[in-house]
Amino acid sequence: GPGGPCAPRAEWGLIRGALPFGLARRELACEGYPLELRCPGSDVVLVADANYGRTDDKICDADPGQMANVQCYLPQAQPI
Repeated sequence: GPGGPCAPRAEWGLIRGALPFGLARRELACEGYPLELRCPGSDVVLVADANYGRTDDKICDADPGQMANVQCYLPQAQPI
């Protein structure tokens, strides 16, 4: 919940698909830093997977209390 070990500075992980030759690209954004996904021309962004939470103690560095829990994951993040 708000103020818990998963917040703030939660990690957003988005995979950008539909790149040439089927390449995928991983995009990350920390809380308070918006992430804009765009493709050139008429290409579209395909989100293959998304996570709201913390799965790493290095990305979106925060105070030690927040970094201790790296098992934060919102399974419903992709449909959101």
